[in-house]
Amino acid sequence: MENNLFYQYEDVCNYLCKVPGIRFAAIINKNGRKIAGGFSPRVIPLENDKQKIEMLFIEIALDLSMRKEFNNSLGNIQGIVSYRDKTNIVTIPHHDNLLLLSTYPELDSAKVIQIAYQSLGHFEKREVEAI
Repeated sequence: MENNLFYQYEDVCNYLCKVPGIRFAAIINKNGRKIAGGFSPRVIPLENDKQKIEMLFIEIALDLSMRKEFNNSLGNIQGIVSYRDKTNIVTIPHHDNLLLLSTYPELDSAKVIQIAYQSLGHFEKREVEAI
């Protein structure tokens, strides 16, 4: 089942990387380790230092973990967007993992989150069928 899960996550990330304006799509575990995904083939990464990228993943996972402390009082997190000059970073919780997206700044982050949830919804259906 775990191998199946990996390939389904890869499918979701590959699909999202084909959406115009999405630069990067990956599934990150709660420890900040990349499970699946990567850069869109038509994109030049803004950061090439692998160690810095890994640190960014860990920081994002930690940030999401800390924000979940308020789920009981404020409700569950649907998505977090970090607006930067060169890219927007969108974080979406998914079970014990998170979907991490990097988009061009002009892309509507609310639409990106909607597309991501639709993609993950298709993933959920495939996951149930695999059982």
